Amino acid sequence: MIWRKYSIDTTVEAEEILAAFLMEELGIEGVEFSDQRGITEEEAKTMFVDLYPEGDDSIDDATLSFYVEVLSKEDKERRKEEVEKAFSDPLVDHSYTLNSSNIFTEEECDEILRALKKELENMSSYCNIGKGSISQSETEDKDWMNAWHDFFHSFSVGDFFICPSWEEVPKEAEGKILLSVDPGTTFGTGQHETTKLCLQALGKYGKGKERVLDLGTGSGILGIAALKMGAKEVFATDLDPLCEGAVEENLLKNTLSKDQMTLFIGNILGQEKEELAFRKSCEEKPFSLVLANILAPVIIALAPEVPKFLEEGGIFIASGILEEKAEEVRKTLKAVKEWEILDELKEGEWHAFVCRKKV
Repeated sequence: MIWRKYSIDTTVEAEEILAAFLMEELGIEGVEFSDQRGITEEEAKTMFVDLYPEGDDSIDDATLSFYVEVLSKEDKERRKEEVEKAFSDPLVDHSYTLNSSNIFTEEECDEILRALKKELENMSSYCNIGKGSISQSETEDKDWMNAWHDFFHSFSVGDFFICPSWEEVPKEAEGKILLSVDPGTTFGTGQHETTKLCLQALGKYGKGKERVLDLGTGSGILGIAALKMGAKEVFATDLDPLCEGAVEENLLKNTLSKDQMTLFIGNILGQEKEELAFRKSCEEKPFSLVLANILAPVIIALAPEVPKFLEEGGIFIASGILEEKAEEVRKTLKAVKEWEILDELKEGEWHAFVCRKKV
């Protein structure tokens, strides 16, 4: 996957005309202005700051940039289908949906450049376009991933110690359950408060749980943590098919076989044939532990359903709940007769609940 930046060396006079052309005629979503203009009185009225950057209106040079993601025709069509599927599901938080803006094939990028050059030539007849030159730069996903080496380091969470593959395991990891996880561009590493809360709860309430269900697995870190604690079977679900590679990679990093975790791509509350079949299998052979590091609206929808997937006395760990949603989740859990709330954990603005299915 390639991310490309196009930059046009132009003038203050021409940049807004160019921006309008890019967005209205070429379908570019969002552009970046870079010039030395000062803030006008009208612009100042819309800004809630006390000090404004000083400009120099005598400098007419400006740079207008826009960004595109370059995919093959097949990958572009696949991305479109994945995004449409995600947006059709009311339980998906769309702020985390795959990128759907400014996606073009190489051929389409060539067409954009031709149209842009033609427009610059046309504009030069009625306004100062400056140099009017176009430059481009590219960044591949692997460049973003390598950048993580500078600031992602090992850390401890409850009974667990998380260490990236490029670091030596330090002495402070002794006595902890070691998890080897590397950052990626799509899924988490355990650093986020919601995952930390899940790991803390897992260390306290997950001992002796042999059959585990991880809802919304992402990188697979919670399921892997359960396996490292001694779970015999882990079943995991996620809506995003891209998680398959992340889960398999993280299993191997932790010297676990991909056969030790069964991954289902789909919604356990969905109505597709495969989703209904998976749900039925979970009800017929219940789990001793269910993990859900998702979002409050999804947890609220899951609350009355998860008891069907748990054996009596089984544990449900739910995380991903913001402060303003905590009371609503708490009330929902209390309203489900099968639940006994054992614990509530909090870190920053995030909450997690631990429930037990009543015997």
